[in-house]
Amino acid sequence: MKSPGYAFLKRAGRILNSGQARSLVLTGNVYDLFCLSQDGGEEYVPLISFLTESWRLPNLILITYELNGPIHFLRDEDNQKVRDAWFQWRVGYDSNELAIKRMLATGKAQVDLDNVGKVYDDSLRGAINNPTLALELLRQMCLCSRTELGGKRPLKENLLILIEGADMLLPESSIAGLSDIDRQRINICHDWFSDPGFVNGNDSVGLLAESRSLLNHRSPFAG
Repeated sequence: MKSPGYAFLKRAGRILNSGQARSLVLTGNVYDLFCLSQDGGEEYVPLISFLTESWRLPNLILITYELNGPIHFLRDEDNQKVRDAWFQWRVGYDSNELAIKRMLATGKAQVDLDNVGKVYDDSLRGAINNPTLALELLRQMCLCSRTELGGKRPLKENLLILIEGADMLLPESSIAGLSDIDRQRINICHDWFSDPGFVNGNDSVGLLAESRSLLNHRSPFAG
């Protein structure tokens, strides 16, 4: 039996590859299983696994976030690449250079360098049970990715971030009817996806939700 050709996958790929949009929403039967052809065989997998395997490309750093789960990198080495880039973005050094500077520093300078190293790692761990922190950290990764340092980007690859449960992270309601935490997440995403630097950049975000109508109207997405 031939594997089905999913039209939504081709359409999403065209949107992202053409730069028509940098944030899009995949809606519908997002909790179904999808047929993945791999290594000469076929298996049915959740949508997030189907997308990550379908978009496993050498020029992409693919990151997934599941509600109340970890921020996950498809390849372990990509985590280190983003970590190094984040350090360069914050202090101008990668992790190796930061370790050397830390050994040579004393007093307050040493404490400050220690704190830089802890912020990223602590945020990555803290994101597991804190969706607001997870979204802010992912937004910062995109900021870091497109910032030029010494005339070049700290990351050679582009980021592709997939976020599950977007309708629960960004629920539709009037602003007055939302909790403070919901408002904070909506503001993070609004600033993130409407930022001209992100819109005109090469990083992309895909959000999974059962229905577009369940997403807050202030969040700027492509359908």
